[in-house]
Amino acid sequence: MRPSKLRAGDSVMYTTFGGVERRAVFVSREPARGKFRPAVNVLRFPDFAGQDGPDDSGICTVSDYDLSRRGRYE
Repeated sequence: MRPSKLRAGDSVMYTTFGGVERRAVFVSREPARGKFRPAVNVLRFPDFAGQDGPDDSGICTVSDYDLSRRGRYE
């Protein structure tokens, strides 16, 4: 998977560290800003919404490397 080709609203299946595949919605991508600030992708996991309180929307940040290795198009 190429994270730079994703568009906002695309569905992604992401494999977590426990080996469980979870559905996520791609929100945005912040490109790299030099050597010490790699690109970051913002994903919204409906399964994680509300775990940290009623205002938690399930937003998580994932690096380009992790998303390219653990993610796939739904």
